[in-house]
Amino acid sequence: MLIIGSGFLTHGLPFLREWRADAPPPGWSKDFDECARETLARGDVDELMDFRTRAPGMPYAHPTVEHFAPLFVALGAAADPEDAPDTTSEGFFLGLAKRSFQVR
Repeated sequence: MLIIGSGFLTHGLPFLREWRADAPPPGWSKDFDECARETLARGDVDELMDFRTRAPGMPYAHPTVEHFAPLFVALGAAADPEDAPDTTSEGFFLGLAKRSFQVR
């Protein structure tokens, strides 16, 4: 089975200052994206679960939890949630991280 968790990795729309597709990402968006990438690569699900207090860029990256929760649904459906997922999309749009992952 293949599961793709798609969507933007950061959702801080109220905190964006430039509304252009090529806007430079704010520090909180870059920092959260990099932290999530590294944490997923290590398979550290416990650190991910504590993102609200441990991840840089909070609470700007995720003012509410429902936009980050689908990642845990995908990890829970994976054969091994601690296996590093493959990145299928990365980069930024409007300054938001558009990283998406694929788990097996």
